[in-house]
Amino acid sequence: MQKKLLRVADNRYFKKNFVYLPPDEKEERIYVKLPTSLKNALNNNPPYAVFFSDKGHRVSHLRHRTFRCTGNRNRMMKQIHQITLLSGRELLCYPKVELSQPIDNRMKLDTTGQYLSVGRRKPVVKPIPPEVEEQRKQAVKFFTDRAFFFLDHREKILNDSRMFLAPVPVQSGLAYIGTSGFRRPTLGVYVEWWMTCIPAIISRLHNDTWLVYYIAGSPLSGMNCCGIVNANGECRSENLPNPFRAIWGPFTNINTRYDEAKVRYEAYSLEEVVKLLEANDKGDSLTERKLYLLQRENQVLRQEILDTREAGAKAMEKMRVTLLNAYLECKRDALTNWYADYCRKQEEGKEVLESLNLQKQQLKQQFRHGEITRMFYQHKLTPLKKRIFNLQQELECMAKKELSELLPELFNRPGDTVFVTFNEVVEFVKKRTAAEQSHQK
Repeated sequence: MQKKLLRVADNRYFKKNFVYLPPDEKEERIYVKLPTSLKNALNNNPPYAVFFSDKGHRVSHLRHRTFRCTGNRNRMMKQIHQITLLSGRELLCYPKVELSQPIDNRMKLDTTGQYLSVGRRKPVVKPIPPEVEEQRKQAVKFFTDRAFFFLDHREKILNDSRMFLAPVPVQSGLAYIGTSGFRRPTLGVYVEWWMTCIPAIISRLHNDTWLVYYIAGSPLSGMNCCGIVNANGECRSENLPNPFRAIWGPFTNINTRYDEAKVRYEAYSLEEVVKLLEANDKGDSLTERKLYLLQRENQVLRQEILDTREAGAKAMEKMRVTLLNAYLECKRDALTNWYADYCRKQEEGKEVLESLNLQKQQLKQQFRHGEITRMFYQHKLTPLKKRIFNLQQELECMAKKELSELLPELFNRPGDTVFVTFNEVVEFVKKRTAAEQSHQK
């Protein structure tokens, strides 16, 4: 048993999201049964405050983290340590008695000499003992043999933080930056990556479906040699055709997201995860796998259709601009004369509009000073507004009509198809005129 006394500095903090306690409500001393993991977390932390409202709701506060629960006062306190997944789901975690070594996953150039060497003297890479290398290979094989098994039980893994944080003995790396961003991946990182990154699951390759489990290549050129595995545990090295950034970028983002959780919270080993999953396996994972892979393949096909449409639209737009520029170049002299006349009419129209707007302002001033009545003001203002609006429309319509007569092949097209807009022609003439003037200077 551990005794903590309530000390509430400001009830407004709890009023927004929790049960409101009036300032005059009597504080009470209570005894709270704390689990061992929570006792360890309370060391060197602020006091743990627990209080009750008149409705019997219990609100707890620990290191600026709040939550509310209802129930018996003697009930064991819930664990509040948690991580937030990509989907927004929150997983309760179990703090370690002793924290692990911190992880430095910042993106930086490799200094080991294995992925980047500068100068003539190459750094000496320490050889790995044969027994250690053999253990690593066996651990990697244990993971690859059950990669699809882990994917089948993805929901269970995403619901248990100790399964989610189970370390995976696969060390990927890129040229120049080495293992930055890839250090100490977990089972949950792979599951989230497979679920959210479309290129991480490859279908229709060698008449089979594959999962990417190892990433290696150059982030600059995109050349890669990644490791893939199928449902039978067969591993291959493959140069993936997708943009390489679309493969390693999401993995490093997900992996670095949980670096702090890897240090602070407990995790199962892969062997323990497999035992737990096999104990609760209902035997219908193969059917669910086929359905899930079909849904993913459908998603990939939809994305390919969208990409093809987008690429086709870009190609057609590029072709349209090329043909348009070539056609307008042939009509450059006529367009230059038209633009000069257009600018002259715009200036004349601008002067008339300024004169009309000045009359409008004078009319408003006369009305404000009481020199004219409201009826006389409205009688003069309404036709003045119409004249200003009609003049603006006439200038625009006249310019478009002259341009359509000058370029009938572009504007007088059958149906409602629009090959060029008025503003595109004006911008073309402006650029050509500015280029000629700069060339003459």
